[in-house]
Amino acid sequence: MLASPEPKGLVPFTKESFELIKQHIAKTHNEEHEEEDLKPNPDLEVGKELPFIYGNISHGMVSEPLEDVDPYYYKKTNTFIVLNKNRTIFRFNAASILCTLSPFNCIRRTTIKVLVHPFFRLFILISVLIDCIFMSLTNLPKWRPVLENTLLGIYTFEILVKLFARGVWAGSFSFLGDPWNWLDFSITVFEVIIRYSPLDFIPMLQTARTLRILKIIPLNQGLKSLVGVLIHCLKKLIGVIILTLFFLSIFSLIGMGFFMGNLKHKCFRWPQENENETLHNRTGNPYYIRETENFYYLEGERYALLCGNRTDAGQCPEGYVCVKAGINPDQGFTNFDSFGWALFALFRLMAQDYPEVLYHQILYASGKVYMIFFVVVSFLFSFYMASLFLGILAMAYEEEKQRVGEISEKIEPKFQQTGKELQEGNEADEAKTIQIEMKKRSPISTDTSLDVLEDATLRHKEELEKSKKICPLYWYKFAKTFLIWNCSPCWLKLKEFVHRIITAPFTDLFFIICIILNVCFLALEHYPMSKQTDNLLNIGNLVFIGIFKAEMIFKIIAMHPYGYFQVGWNIFDSMIVFHGLIELCLADVAGMALLRLFRMLRIFKLGKYWPTFQILIRSLSNSWVALKDLVLLLFTFIFFAAAFGMKLFGQNYEEFVCHIDKDCQLPRWHMHDFLHSFLNVFRILCGEWVETLWDCMEVAGQSWCIPFYLMVILIGNLLVLYLFLALVSSFSSCKDVTAEENNEAKNLQLAVARIKKGINYVLLKILCKTQNVPKDTMDHVNEVYVKEDISDHTLSELSNTQDFLKDKEKSSGTEKNTTENESQSLIPSPSVSETVPIASGESDIENLDNKEIQSKSGDGGSKEKIKQSSSSECSTVDIAISEEEEMFHGGERSKHPKNGCGHGSSLGQISGASKKGKIWQNIRKTCCKIVENNWFKCFIGLVTLLSTSTLAFEDIYIDQRKTIKILLEYADMIFTYIFILEMLLKWMAYGFKAYFSNGWYRLDFVVVIVFCLSLIGKTREELKPLISMKFLRPLRVLSQFERMKVVMRALIKTTLPTLNVFLVCLMIWLIFSIMGVDLFAGRFYECIDPTSGERFPSSEIMNRSQCESLLFNESMPWENAKMNFDNVGNGFLSLLQVATFNGWITIMNSAIDSVA
Repeated sequence: MLASPEPKGLVPFTKESFELIKQHIAKTHNEEHEEEDLKPNPDLEVGKELPFIYGNISHGMVSEPLEDVDPYYYKKTNTFIVLNKNRTIFRFNAASILCTLSPFNCIRRTTIKVLVHPFFRLFILISVLIDCIFMSLTNLPKWRPVLENTLLGIYTFEILVKLFARGVWAGSFSFLGDPWNWLDFSITVFEVIIRYSPLDFIPMLQTARTLRILKIIPLNQGLKSLVGVLIHCLKKLIGVIILTLFFLSIFSLIGMGFFMGNLKHKCFRWPQENENETLHNRTGNPYYIRETENFYYLEGERYALLCGNRTDAGQCPEGYVCVKAGINPDQGFTNFDSFGWALFALFRLMAQDYPEVLYHQILYASGKVYMIFFVVVSFLFSFYMASLFLGILAMAYEEEKQRVGEISEKIEPKFQQTGKELQEGNEADEAKTIQIEMKKRSPISTDTSLDVLEDATLRHKEELEKSKKICPLYWYKFAKTFLIWNCSPCWLKLKEFVHRIITAPFTDLFFIICIILNVCFLALEHYPMSKQTDNLLNIGNLVFIGIFKAEMIFKIIAMHPYGYFQVGWNIFDSMIVFHGLIELCLADVAGMALLRLFRMLRIFKLGKYWPTFQILIRSLSNSWVALKDLVLLLFTFIFFAAAFGMKLFGQNYEEFVCHIDKDCQLPRWHMHDFLHSFLNVFRILCGEWVETLWDCMEVAGQSWCIPFYLMVILIGNLLVLYLFLALVSSFSSCKDVTAEENNEAKNLQLAVARIKKGINYVLLKILCKTQNVPKDTMDHVNEVYVKEDISDHTLSELSNTQDFLKDKEKSSGTEKNTTENESQSLIPSPSVSETVPIASGESDIENLDNKEIQSKSGDGGSKEKIKQSSSSECSTVDIAISEEEEMFHGGERSKHPKNGCGHGSSLGQISGASKKGKIWQNIRKTCCKIVENNWFKCFIGLVTLLSTSTLAFEDIYIDQRKTIKILLEYADMIFTYIFILEMLLKWMAYGFKAYFSNGWYRLDFVVVIVFCLSLIGKTREELKPLISMKFLRPLRVLSQFERMKVVMRALIKTTLPTLNVFLVCLMIWLIFSIMGVDLFAGRFYECIDPTSGERFPSSEIMNRSQCESLLFNESMPWENAKMNFDNVGNGFLSLLQVATFNGWITIMNSAIDSVA
């Protein structure tokens, strides 16, 4: 166990306490048994705020040395702490600096006060941010030297302050005891040497100044702690990294053995016998084979066509032969000619960046048989190793959480005990002080002194209550006077009337319909759009603004302004209304079209009525607050990588641009300026980095580009994966919507339930009139539906009514009549007392009423009446509904009998006493034995697998293989007859109800119908499209194996709950799709050069008229991009590509080049 903290409370650090601590440490070292369980308290670490259990800090203790409050450091190290006015903990070594500056020296105490002051840290942070902005500039201003010298002086002053305050190397809290100070000191020294030295240093040292961006991390304690956790996780990943490198090396050597030199095989033009002598003489020239124009190029391709000498490899066209010539593809960077390039190619396959091109290159050059190699590599590295990385990272994350939790659990009891002692001591001291003061004022009156002492003990509670109030007291008085409207009785009656209207279930239903219609109106915008449609959408916008405005006014009347703005959703609704009004006022102002984008916020109004939507929004907001440090760290790393890449490669892109572009123009993706460098780093993190790496190696060489890209890939993906794990962990801790927040959703359910009851009542009344139901039954229907005012009852009251009706039915002997009725029916119906699952929160009172009608119509004991009642359409409405619900929800709940056929599952009820009845029962028992036999099940399973495997032979060459085609036709006929026979046997054994109540049997029935339609479709031309339904055959395999059934059940159970979340994600996508339509509708058109097929630069061609003016013929080169935002549907497809990182670069390029 941890020792109790010593000292108790905050004590100034004096010379006497310094001597006592040294004596205590010396005594501890001399003892044989030390306290091994003593560990640093994580709540008292450097940079943390002092817990409030230590009480308030007096003004004399701020920025002054205090005795260490952590027992670990107090007993084992010679340290003291200093607190600033923000209660931040700073820990220093008590040893003297340079044998002269003790903790009590005025120079050291002054530097300590400067170091711990919040303004000093803020000043350094502002300096770093200014330096970051300055480093991101391409065209530097003339006053650059002045700013650089000023910043260098600030950083030098910071280092001197830390040296005098902490010392150089003595102790763990000295200047060199912090690795971040090492980095800061090294950067400052490098900068001084580079700036004031006449030598020309290598670019790496010149770009070392960009490391200054990382100073943001130690200035934020959250970022600093997070970096420590990430380093711990990276240590856990060392084993996986070594294992991955080992397997990559093995497969690289295998790849070298398979593909060395193969990617240089190209289709080379070779002279034929009938060609002239000049060409034959040229072939004798050794330079002929090096001329790239002699290679064969496909149209629009940059590199020559690859080929191979194997029969399954790529073949050359006529007049060309396959020879090894030229360089490797992709500017020579894709090959297996050496171990390094083979390792690079395998790493590219593991990262799944542009892998399909490498697959095609190898298959063309070496043969299709090597596809097995890539299948193994893709499975091992892309899936297995990636999952291993994520698993180890998740384990490290959980271990870190458990470690912090265990330390907190161990320290919490001692911490609470210390806090209690400190609080009691503070209260006692305060009480004594107040008592002395009161005695001085009134030495005779003791009652007053006692009252004051009681007030002193309650002062902490009063302060806590005051701290909970965000606003001053006078604001609450103002709100009570002017924002709570209780004017007159007439106003109160109006308020009550409006309150009843605004809280009615149908009012919420009306508002949600308006929201959905508003979303539909927003989604109707498209390009091109007629003027009539535009006017209609504008009118609809005005109508919806008016409705939302009326909603806000009515709620303010019903709830008072004070009560209205106490609800978060009401504040959001008011913001939407004010935005709509501002948009109307500024409709004619130029440059205010962006206000239309805020219309998308109206979609979030659904969250008030949609609990899943509300939970997701809350989870995202809570996770953003919890993960702000991690997001800030990721952004800091991206900013640093962009600035580092710009400083390292920017000049090279400008000097050697002709190496990567024949027109000597910078490509779209480069690192010459900060913006493009930032986008390039973002692209690397998205997994598409190999193409930009090729350009980088062309202009800057391999020695700098490959380490830079590997650094970004490794650290960036580590941060992204850690962010993903933390996000998932924060979602799991999110609370559900409370009952008070879910009132609107309950009102909506109640409104829908009432509508259903009204529709069922009308239908029931119409059906009963058409069937001439007795008058007493109709009177009972009117009694339940009309006299019972459903609109004034809650769901719980309705359920109580249902219980009463159920008891009444049981007491009337309905069950006996119903059973007798079923025994004489040709198609038995479910029992009336059978429970049917219904949706929670809704009432099935209409079904109960139907049952009661049936029971009343069956009273009298006459079989004829029972038959008439059972055959009437009115009395079987509830049975039909129950069957549908049972078949939909039940699936596997209807268990067929194992031996024979039980009651209620046969094709018909024939008396077993008769001869025909015995024969029928024997036939059914025989069918049951057959279908339940294991050999029969194995036979059907084998036939199912064979019927599925025959589909693999029906390819495009089936017409050329006459024998196989005939065999497949006969096989289809045999399989169809076998499955029909199986279906008939199960019908005979189980009956129609049991058969069609089972979900797997319904699937088998659909597959049998597909088999029959396939056979019929071969003979009739109009039914041939039905042959394509053969793809349903493999589904029958699922019903033949129990383990596959279990997997399918688990898959369905896990998939169905996610449908609600999927709908929420679609709503989020809808928001961005509508925004895309507003921003880019009709702007993805481009002017295409009809000769080269390339687009003209958007800076030259801004609209369609300029494009058409370039040509004098009838050709129309103005074309739209395939993926665009001209309507919401196309927007969804474009967002799908962006979300899956497939083709998102093309969409972003189109957005950047968008024209007016």
